[in-house]
Amino acid sequence: MKKYNKFLDVIIFICSAFMFINYFSYLIKLFIWSEGTLPYIVAVLVTLLLPLFIFLHKKGVFAKIFGKAYPFLRSIYAFGLAFYTVSFILLCGYILAAEHNAVDTATLPENTYVVTLGAKVEASGEPGKILRRRLNTTFDILSSREDLKCIVSGGQGSDEPISEAQCMRDYLVRKGISPDRIIIEDKATNTIENIENTLALLEDKGGYGGFAVVTTNFHLPRAEYLCNRLGVDMDKAYFYSAPNTGMYTLYTILVREYMSYCKLFVFGT
Repeated sequence: MKKYNKFLDVIIFICSAFMFINYFSYLIKLFIWSEGTLPYIVAVLVTLLLPLFIFLHKKGVFAKIFGKAYPFLRSIYAFGLAFYTVSFILLCGYILAAEHNAVDTATLPENTYVVTLGAKVEASGEPGKILRRRLNTTFDILSSREDLKCIVSGGQGSDEPISEAQCMRDYLVRKGISPDRIIIEDKATNTIENIENTLALLEDKGGYGGFAVVTTNFHLPRAEYLCNRLGVDMDKAYFYSAPNTGMYTLYTILVREYMSYCKLFVFGT
């Protein structure tokens, strides 16, 4: 029993430290690039509660409160932390190793729409780093084929001066893309709505020959999964990855992606 308890202590310490580093790093990122109130609350709670639990455990507070039930609850907590650690590492490996059919734009079928998914808009109204890189990739695709049209999808967050879609449209127009080639979808608040609203627009236009999604590589596996789930014809679907913005940004976004996958598989949204 003593060996088992020591084993649990090691698991709790290592996995708590791993989770703390993840969410503390994410919290720092939120102070630089805000994502709204809820991410702050989650990051703050995790970074505060993890060391608090270890402190109260070492002081014997939980053992006094829960009595005989505490060993069982402690085991559940330890294996929950271990599950987070292992599943986070596996998910990161899956995301980073994923491959996508980013075909030569010359081979895209007629009536292909380039669907650019939104991201953070700065207080100045300019696209953030992640969004700018998605837009630069979109610009390259549109520049290679004059017949391609684009749907920019993204609503307006509480901390954004304009909708992501409007920001994207303005940026592409400034770079030389004709406004006639750009369709705005400015109601979506998440990736599911990005795809659902875009499909509704395309249905009104009589369908599509190709559905070419542009987003960042960490986001592509989830976007591809949702396209398949929401009814995109996957034989006509193409996925293009915009470059990342650096290792720190990628790491903190993977923390967020983990939460997004949890929400997706638990609540379906």
